[in-house]
Amino acid sequence: MDEDSVFWSDDYSVNFGLIDSQHKELVRMTNVLFDGCKKGHTAADVAFVQTIRGAVEYAQTHFFTEEKYMKMANYPNMTNHKKEHEAFVTTVVKSVHNFEKGEFEPIALARFLKEWLLTHIAESDKQYAPYLQGLN
Repeated sequence: MDEDSVFWSDDYSVNFGLIDSQHKELVRMTNVLFDGCKKGHTAADVAFVQTIRGAVEYAQTHFFTEEKYMKMANYPNMTNHKKEHEAFVTTVVKSVHNFEKGEFEPIALARFLKEWLLTHIAESDKQYAPYLQGLN
């Protein structure tokens, strides 16, 4: 892997098995997109089409899971956290639309996914982690 790959670290763990495994899968999917981008324009387009739709669906499933557990744990900042999820989905859907019009490169979305995913986990998800400990 290189600088454009996503590296999972236990520092990102929220110490909740299901959510950590979902985060790792999102990291894996982002790396699949990066790997396709490294193989050239056509391979990047193929990787984008094959990966992004599944990644969006998986992200939405993951967000549903997080929000379910945040609600169960009475996490006080759930409304703002959910807004971050909604903004992410909106950005990705817009990127897919722009890609389909030929106005967006897959590498740009891969880099966005990496930055958003790691920042969101390290900052926002870590905030709810203590609330979920009673649910383990």
